[in-house]
Parts: sequence; structure tokens; C-alpha cells
Amino acid sequence: MYDFGDILKDLRKSRNMTQKKLAEKLNITEATVSRYEGGTANPPFETMRSIAAIFNVTMDYLYGMETSTAISTVNLSGKQADILRSLADQFRRNNGVYDKKTTEEQYALLGKIVCEMIK
Repeated sequence: MYDFGDILKDLRKSRNMTQKKLAEKLNITEATVSRYEGGTANPPFETMRSIAAIFNVTMDYLYGMETSTAISTVNLSGKQADILRSLADQFRRNNGVYDKKTTEEQYALLGKIVCEMIK
């Protein structure tokens, strides 16, 4: 059963964030965050968008329509987003492979990540 309050609380706690800190990020009161988590109030759409961005999840996830989190590319450069997608593809291809030797493609991707990180 969908419970936004539980979803919000789980996200917040998984990031070791207090209600106060989340309230500051959302520019609302701590009491309002408590009401959201307690199920006595629902945030407006714009606040939901902000919550999704803060926790790097989709709106569908917050609304209980998606059970897995997504990786957002918001505020990443095009090159960084491409590297992130390539990394995810490498993980997908490597899942279930028992001979886990690093390929040339994986080494190249790691090199791109390092170059991007030291900019």
C-alpha cells in the first residue's frame, strides 16, 4: 500500500538527514516535514519536485508507482551524463557474468570517469 510519509521518512533516514535539515532544503518548517511523514499533510506539486531532486528519485517513486530508484542526470554536463549511462550499461552487461575480468572498454570508461572527476 502506498504511503508517501513512509517513503519520505525512509529516503530521509537513508541519507542520514534530519527533519530539520530537509525542512531547510525545502524552505518549509520542520513541523511541515513531520506532517508529511506522519501522513497528516501532503506536499504541493512543486515541493514534491524538490523532494525528488534532493533525493535523486523520480516523481513516480515518490508516488509509490515505481519500486526502484532512478539515477538523475540533473545538473550534470552532457559528457558526465553520457559517462554515467555508459557505466550503468557496463554494470548491466557484467551482471551474471562469472568471469569478472576487466575489459578494455571498462578500463576506458574508468579513465573517462577519472578525467571528469579531476576537472
